[in-house]
Amino acid sequence: MESAADRKRVERVARCFDASGRLQRWPTRQSEQIVVLWVLWSQLPDGTRMDEAEFSSLLVRWHDFDDYALLRRGLIDLGLVQRTQTGSIYRKASRDDMPAEAAAVVARFSS
Repeated sequence: MESAADRKRVERVARCFDASGRLQRWPTRQSEQIVVLWVLWSQLPDGTRMDEAEFSSLLVRWHDFDDYALLRRGLIDLGLVQRTQTGSIYRKASRDDMPAEAAAVVARFSS
């Protein structure tokens, strides 16, 4: 799938993660931020309902720059995570339109 992806963007985004797939830094380019959010989305458990504390705890464990709220907002704004109107329950959105760049980055950490 990486052949359909923008290789330069894949390389830049992949450098935001350490070898184990933990996010080390937030990219400055919005197009790369979107790819990072898709990579994080791919790690969320399917069909699991989480309260805000559980969801935030996952995000805290997945990155090193201490801004889980930024990640949470981004996932919600992109429609990758759904939450109740009260914000008490979060759940991974069912999506089948992952960008090729995100799929390529995910594949690097899956092997």
